[in-house]
Amino acid sequence: MTTINTSLRPLAGLSAAVALATASAAQAQPQADTFTFTSEATSEVSIGSEGTGPNPYSAAYFTGNFTTALANGSSAKGTYICIAMTQPPAGKLFDMHMLCDGTDNRGTYSLTMGCTVINAENSNWSCIGGMYGKSGGYAGKRGSLTNYTVNGKATGTGQWYR
Repeated sequence: MTTINTSLRPLAGLSAAVALATASAAQAQPQADTFTFTSEATSEVSIGSEGTGPNPYSAAYFTGNFTTALANGSSAKGTYICIAMTQPPAGKLFDMHMLCDGTDNRGTYSLTMGCTVINAENSNWSCIGGMYGKSGGYAGKRGSLTNYTVNGKATGTGQWYR
């Protein structure tokens, strides 16, 4: 039986940012392809310790689904897989770092994000990050995103620059 660290559950929704990768404009288009997205984690496995003892770090592996709406009116649905890990207190910029891969009918992409806990209960997170196209319509594209997660459900915005 897998034990889920509920303090990491909000991280799962951050993965939703992966949903961002649904830009439809051509690579040569000079303006950014903007979008909004929602996502929800469907499974999570927590790894590591809890608390503030000698090993206060935790990590999580999770999967989920997303829906993306582009500014041009089109939309896409897809899946994501993410890993996230809390950061040591000394010199940290974010409470957690996350790496995700997303897939939809337009191709595949990866996300890197930094996230900050924004409430005492550890259930709300705010993240920013970069997007890197890997295949299909995303191949060679780069972009950025922001998202807000509550209990594994996320919403956010982003844009592919090229």
